[in-house]
Amino acid sequence: MSTEFEKIQSLREGGPKRGRPSILTAEQKAERKRIQNAKNRLRNEARRRAFVVLQYRYQEEFQNLLEQELTNLKDKDSRYSDAV
Repeated sequence: MSTEFEKIQSLREGGPKRGRPSILTAEQKAERKRIQNAKNRLRNEARRRAFVVLQYRYQEEFQNLLEQELTNLKDKDSRYSDAV
């Protein structure tokens, strides 16, 4: 016994593929992928460095906000009132 979805899928198999056909060769696709990977590595490294800078630049402000939130949670939220 097959489901309605399986019947539809069996009708679609072998039919025209969805989407735009690719005009790029396998070498072109590989080159584009290599370039995109290099760009992504560069972006990720820049994000990591920026995060480190922000972490040190605003460490005091972050600690003040953290202390305020911890105090509020301890005083106003019963789920955390037992925590030290």
